[in-house]
Amino acid sequence: MEIVFLIGAAEFRVAGEDAHRLEGVIRKTCVDLHGQPLDENARACLQLADVLREVLERGEHPEPIELGMSHVEGLCEYVIGEDEIAGVELLGDLCDALKHYRTG
Repeated sequence: MEIVFLIGAAEFRVAGEDAHRLEGVIRKTCVDLHGQPLDENARACLQLADVLREVLERGEHPEPIELGMSHVEGLCEYVIGEDEIAGVELLGDLCDALKHYRTG
């Protein structure tokens, strides 16, 4: 299975296993000690994690998942650079795209 993210006008494909890894890192890094989102950008990332979980459980997703600016900000601030995703090549491409889109 492959999930397509849409950042601006560019599409980025991520394997299901890598998307599962991304979901886990989001859930780990975007919450405080009480399990609450760190801020609104973190909340958007947690909503993205929920979408990823649903897509992975369903086993298909015909439409790209569009990432808004709050997703980009949250992913850049809380997720990029985490060891669990740093070594995944396709996620590296996604992370580079997020950074580029963020700086505009």
